[in-house]
Amino acid sequence: MRARIRLLAALLAGALVLALALQAGAASGESWDANVIFLALNDSPVPLSDSSMPINVGGTIYVPYYHFDANQNGGIQFGIYNGGQDRVRNTLTLYNSEPKNLTFDLRTGVSYDYYLDGERQDPTAIIRNGQIYVSASSTCRYFGLRYTYSNIAFGDSSYPFVRIWNSNAALSDAQFISAANTSYLIQLQNYYRAVMGQGSESPAPSESTPSTTPGAETDRRGVRVYLAIRCETSEAGEEMLDSLRVNGYGALLLFPADQVARQDDLIRRAVGEGHMIGLMTSAGSLGAAQAELEEAQDLLSHIARTSTRIVLPEDPAVASALAGEGWLCWEEGLSALPDGRSAYSLYSSLLRSLEARDTWARITLDDSGTSYDVMTRLLRTLQEDRYNVRLPVETTF
Repeated sequence: MRARIRLLAALLAGALVLALALQAGAASGESWDANVIFLALNDSPVPLSDSSMPINVGGTIYVPYYHFDANQNGGIQFGIYNGGQDRVRNTLTLYNSEPKNLTFDLRTGVSYDYYLDGERQDPTAIIRNGQIYVSASSTCRYFGLRYTYSNIAFGDSSYPFVRIWNSNAALSDAQFISAANTSYLIQLQNYYRAVMGQGSESPAPSESTPSTTPGAETDRRGVRVYLAIRCETSEAGEEMLDSLRVNGYGALLLFPADQVARQDDLIRRAVGEGHMIGLMTSAGSLGAAQAELEEAQDLLSHIARTSTRIVLPEDPAVASALAGEGWLCWEEGLSALPDGRSAYSLYSSLLRSLEARDTWARITLDDSGTSYDVMTRLLRTLQEDRYNVRLPVETTF
């Protein structure tokens, strides 16, 4: 009950911050929603950021090309693969097993299908800030995917909404927008905070929160932070997802391969809210680990129509062998796992380690009550000090 009350209060506070941001934008004559376009892949909302958002160029919606590839989009299966970028010919290729092969000439933006004697196709590509984007609707049409363009409304403001989906999606557009509305609202609130360069006011120091220098301002946007949660205790997994949702952050959730069936509800919720899924194995040999992971993959496909190549092996030798087989091994980095210390002591130690990082940090917690207390303090610090919190997608490795 207390967790629900905290969540409701945070959501109301988020809505107030968003309303104030919109009001400030209107008062200054600026259109804050001009560049915001929400994106969903099947039943998964894509976290709102400048690097992952679609863009509107001359009335055509373009999306980062990697959203079509399950190995780069968080495991959403569209049956499309990234054939890679040829830097000599300056081309990018997307293909499927039909076979269809879409090769974009990045100098001209024109695409061709070399399975059809190089016949020119409708999809086009552009490059913005070093990122390759492909036209959304025509690329979907070419590969037989469904494409939706509509709007999501928050109060008096309306935002474009793009959805790329296929038969693996369980929700209609209306059902998805209804389910994802709160998540998108929270993400929008945090996006506005970053755009306006304003964080929430720091709470008064208490004996459970390390104090900072009065009047000091911290800007750590140059430090990328990736969060991972080992879901092995079943104590506070739901509450941790609540906290992540309120703050608009994504995380990697690592599930023991032999517990996937027992964690089906949490897995479905995590996938639906845009988090990454990974597996853990304590197997002592490559063969045993592969068998365990393959069985877990089958269960993930059945439970949430997803898959993963991210794994956290307990045995370093098994980790090396799995990496050689194409698995992506998570390195725990800065650990906040309970070791008998209090949440305050763990958080203080974690904060000191984090402040020593200049470029990036991987932080690993578990789903225990102690880690939940650490994470609530940590998420507040990440917002206040403007860390660049990113979802650990497979291209991170």
